[in-house]
Amino acid sequence: MALVGLVLAEHGPLVLGLVLGARGVAGTLFVLFSGALLGRVRRSTALAANDLVQLAVMLGFAFGPGDTAWFLCLAALSGVAGSVGEPAAGSVMPLLVPGHRLQEANALRSIVGRTMGVTGPAVAGVLVALLEARTVPLLIAGAFAVGAAVMLCVREAPPPAESSTTMGANLRAGLREVVRRPWVLAIIAVATVQAPATLAPGFTLLPIVVADAYAAPVYGLALSCMSAGQLLGGVVAARWSPRHPGLVSLAGVLVYPLVLLGLAATVPAWLLLTGYAATGVGFMLFGVYWYTALQWAVPQDLLGVVIGADQVGSFGLEPVGYAVSGALAEAVGPRPVLVGAAVVGLVTTLAPLAVPGVSRLADSPGDDGNGR
Repeated sequence: MALVGLVLAEHGPLVLGLVLGARGVAGTLFVLFSGALLGRVRRSTALAANDLVQLAVMLGFAFGPGDTAWFLCLAALSGVAGSVGEPAAGSVMPLLVPGHRLQEANALRSIVGRTMGVTGPAVAGVLVALLEARTVPLLIAGAFAVGAAVMLCVREAPPPAESSTTMGANLRAGLREVVRRPWVLAIIAVATVQAPATLAPGFTLLPIVVADAYAAPVYGLALSCMSAGQLLGGVVAARWSPRHPGLVSLAGVLVYPLVLLGLAATVPAWLLLTGYAATGVGFMLFGVYWYTALQWAVPQDLLGVVIGADQVGSFGLEPVGYAVSGALAEAVGPRPVLVGAAVVGLVTTLAPLAVPGVSRLADSPGDDGNGR
């Protein structure tokens, strides 16, 4: 939010789009390499290094020149460094938490992350309104300094001796790990399709349909209900360990295509908002069970690459979906696009259930994987 305020104040929406795009593209391009790097360094050290780079980026925004090229370079640097964040955070958890507490730890991490995702932009928005635009990055730099100090205090065992393998070998081994576990490959494939074809159209067209068919506050309420649902889902995931977490996860994901159909049909506002709350619960359950399953099944030295592959699948094509869904809505109207997105979502959510291991999010009996 602070970055948004600074770029808008000095350049306007066009440059803001370029800056955010540069950060996103850089992060997506490097996430697999970051995952491979984690086989050679401590995860906590990688997270500390990311915080230090982000600190430098914030100082660059605060004290550097205000031209567009400088902002784009800083955004790309931020994206490259930030690409290590999710693979490192996801793969460090099994090193810090006993296996039987992983699900609770993942749920807590998700709850904290969701809470910060809601409150952080609000606080940043207040600071941007009260302070000079280039002052706020200094405060954020201080927060990154604290984060780096905390990560450097984490006690984590060094990588094993075999970590002397090259990053390229680590990357290939991690991708083989994805391919040889059908349930992992199936879920990543679902994310790769749904991100541009279901999620992006839904979020792009929500404000358009709301403005046309509902009262103005419904848009903000829908997003708030989804956030509230995610917090509730985190609490449920911390307490509930179903026998078939994959089945529960996909049932939760299935809610969103139904919500898109409701949005296209202009269902009553209360029903639409209930659907967005249920979507938040479903997304959070899926995220916690999925990460826990990966941490249980995938060898520790390859977990960063597998999480990196998941990140590429989840976010790599999403910007394309935003652009295409907007263009299609201009051509045929938003409602046909929502219906198409819902159909893709329904089919791609149900199809993986035919893949061995998906319903349990675990290797099938007799596989040579670690299983559960």
